[in-house]
Amino acid sequence: MKAKKLLALILALVLIFALTACGKSQKSSDSDSEFESYLIGFNTWGSGTPTFDVMGNETAYAIEVLGATGSRASDDFTADKELQNIQNFISAGVDGIAMQATADPVLPQAAEACKNAEIPFVLPIFVGDDNDRAEISANNPYYVGAVNADLFLDGYIMGQAAARDGHKKAILVGGNIGDNHMEQRIEGFTQSFVVEGGGEILGSARCSSPAECQEKANALLSANRDADCLYAMVSDYCPGSINAMDNLDINIPVYVSNANTETPKYVKEGRVAACAGGNDLASNIAVALLINYLDGHPIKDENGKAPEFKTHPFTIDNDNVDDFIALFCTEGVHPITEDSLKSLCWRFNKDVSYQTFADFINNNLTLEALKEAHNK
Repeated sequence: MKAKKLLALILALVLIFALTACGKSQKSSDSDSEFESYLIGFNTWGSGTPTFDVMGNETAYAIEVLGATGSRASDDFTADKELQNIQNFISAGVDGIAMQATADPVLPQAAEACKNAEIPFVLPIFVGDDNDRAEISANNPYYVGAVNADLFLDGYIMGQAAARDGHKKAILVGGNIGDNHMEQRIEGFTQSFVVEGGGEILGSARCSSPAECQEKANALLSANRDADCLYAMVSDYCPGSINAMDNLDINIPVYVSNANTETPKYVKEGRVAACAGGNDLASNIAVALLINYLDGHPIKDENGKAPEFKTHPFTIDNDNVDDFIALFCTEGVHPITEDSLKSLCWRFNKDVSYQTFADFINNNLTLEALKEAHNK
């Protein structure tokens, strides 16, 4: 009788342990070890536009692949909502935050709030002001790192393409004056198109949102009918610019940074001569940094600081647009494979290091390398 009671007690304890384990961790698909399933809060500057939706989707994908759960929020294109979202994540008790610091002034406040709550955060794509980030890196132990695209290069390769195609007079359409992303792209475009290519920038239209694009592009085109190309600093400003051209019976080629899922159709139609893509991959890399930190294996740079990486945008034109569509614009497909993404995390790769990330970014994020990884 005693033996039966003892056996029943043991079975009950085993069941309780199993249920507890299921609630707090999950099995790796390629490892016998268990790992924590964290709750990760992540925001995007807005929603309902292809550019920001892709950014959010790539973040969600990386969180799921790496064994965590995501909580998503849109900033609705306002700084106040951005800060509120971060505060809401903290109040909800998330384990970590993938924070898009699109409104630069919000970052110091949000970082301090994370520090006080002892919640680690990483900065994907929108990484705030350089000086603010340096201060945070030096004084905030919960800062995990930052990953964004090389925005100077983003503009540079588009100015280079326009100059190579023989254009000499460009007009520019993009976001707000003072926006760090726009200013870096203009600097890159100017270097390749004007300084190196001998071209001229006739004027620019700056918009607070894509909703203003068509009207402002219309005015810019009307005032500069001798322009022979247009540079859209972000893909969301491409449709409005093309609509403005159609209304004015103007047909000049467009060069576009930060290509989204809508951009390839304009390449196919011959309206976009070239576009730069791959910026959204910074989201995947940033999530991997955060998971490593939460697992107790933070990635540090050569100085022992939170790392800051830049991905390298690549050029898409009529020759390779089908490959871009297959990897970036096909439902159910993500540019970085699950195996590639897992190679950046200690829970799947015990040898992961700062150099692993640096090599991955330098060698594995071209369109050709991404295609090859999918074909393996």
